[in-house]
Amino acid sequence: MMKKTTFIIAGLYVSLCFNSFKAQADELPRLSPECIENMKNRDVQYNKELMKDIISSFNLDIDDHTYHEVTDRDLDAANLIYGGKDIDEYYQSLHKQFIVASRGKPTLFVKPSEAYLLYKQPDNTNVAVHLKLNNLKWEVIEKNKKGGNAVKYKLLKCEKEYLKEKREYNNND
Repeated sequence: MMKKTTFIIAGLYVSLCFNSFKAQADELPRLSPECIENMKNRDVQYNKELMKDIISSFNLDIDDHTYHEVTDRDLDAANLIYGGKDIDEYYQSLHKQFIVASRGKPTLFVKPSEAYLLYKQPDNTNVAVHLKLNNLKWEVIEKNKKGGNAVKYKLLKCEKEYLKEKREYNNND
């Protein structure tokens, strides 16, 4: 009888703890799918504004007709599609160029045998890395830096509300 009572009390305790945990999990603030989609769109627009500033500061003749725009994700996907080799000088010589501290995403603009990797450093310095294809490997021909304009990154209203709710939730723990 004592074991049965202990078992029932333990079961009730576990049940109450689980319900309490479940109630807390239900209260976690979340971003809506619409907000997430708006954030993605804002980030794409932000990166376009960054690239526009960089291209104009170096007076580069880069447009949709002469160069193909490639992101780091595009490059990784292409590498996987074409075999995903560990030792691929063509891929590695481009991939290592993307490993930089930047505002937004570094972007590669490619045409046959020539490319520019453009990015904005955290201090708003614009960087243009000119690359040439030489024996199946991309080589840096020159790297230029110029002071750039600050491009404002704006939080969306739904992001601000989410951050506020998240702070409140964390303060109530």
